[in-house]
Amino acid sequence: MALDGDLEASARRVAEVLGLEQNGGLRADTGEWQFKMNARSFDGVIGVYVGSNQYLPEPGEPQAMDGYAVVVDVQARQRKDAQGEEARLAFETLVAGLPEVPALLSDNVEFLVAAYLPGKGVHVFPSGTTLDVDDAGVWTSWVVNVDE
Repeated sequence: MALDGDLEASARRVAEVLGLEQNGGLRADTGEWQFKMNARSFDGVIGVYVGSNQYLPEPGEPQAMDGYAVVVDVQARQRKDAQGEEARLAFETLVAGLPEVPALLSDNVEFLVAAYLPGKGVHVFPSGTTLDVDDAGVWTSWVVNVDE
């Protein structure tokens, strides 16, 4: 998510929109805020971790995530088969609850699933679209602050 401000304030905004319950506070080892919530696609609990974007590209190799300061990691450890659906539902809720904030949905920080830009809406990418420069022609007009 392209949230401005400090990580704690961003984590609070995400938690409010998603209805998250704090689950241990800030993890010193990862710098992520830990939360949990009831899953929506199965009977169980999922973990949601809010942290700074640590996925920095090599110089001269822009990635779709470069302009997004905050990562919201959805983990369905009990049901890995439902993790993608839970992430998609969280993305849709965040886009609806924070319509002024650009956001990306990725699968395992490898494939770009969807992007949201205020004023443009949501765009779903073709299966197999990576976040890497090789696919920049597909995602450049749907992401923010990409240095080319």
